[in-house]
This record gives sequence, C-alpha cells and structure tokens, in this order.
Amino acid sequence: MILRGGCHCGLVAFEASVPDGAPVVVSECDCSICTMTGYQHVIVPESRFRLVEGKSETTTYRFGTGKARHIFCQQCGIKSFYRPRSDPAAISLNWRCIEDRGAIEARIVPAGGS
Repeated sequence: MILRGGCHCGLVAFEASVPDGAPVVVSECDCSICTMTGYQHVIVPESRFRLVEGKSETTTYRFGTGKARHIFCQQCGIKSFYRPRSDPAAISLNWRCIEDRGAIEARIVPAGGS
C-alpha cells in the first residue's frame, strides 16, 4: 500500500510503501517535541520512502543528542516526516500528515521518546 502525504501548504510531498493487509502501526510518542506538536509516528525503512516534492523547501532542527533530524517545511512549519534518533535507517512519517487516513486501518500504540 502506498501512503501519500505532506505539509499543510503543499510544498512538501512524500510517498511511502507499507505492507498490504495489516493495520498501519502508529506510535504515540511521549518525548517533549512529539507531545508538544501532536506528532504520531509511522516508521518506514528509508528504502520505502520517497520525497516527491520540496527538498529545497525544508529546514532541519536538532536538539538534545542531535541524532534526530526534525525536518520542517520552511513555508508552513509542518513536520510531515523526519529521521528519528531511535532508528537512523528509517523515516518517521507524521500520521496526521498522511492523506485519506480515514480509509486506512491503523493501530495506535504507545512508544518511548523518539
């Protein structure tokens, strides 16, 4: 299944493939930045992620250990995806930035700070 999403203004757009037939696992993180922004994670291997639009439209923020790369649209400020500290070979998609979420079966689970 292909998930499509992006930022609020539409300058940043992505696609990612997830396995068919199983609910999409959505992790509810309790770290400071995810709690403050309401970010919900869908982790995919980097090989299954494609930035369709907006590479030049993003900026990166790092804090703490500096390992996580929080990537934001420079225009609207939305973080639709990022590279998590806990899994640097993966990309975390923001569940709330994925199109047509209502048509996708999801399972929300608690997670540690990312």
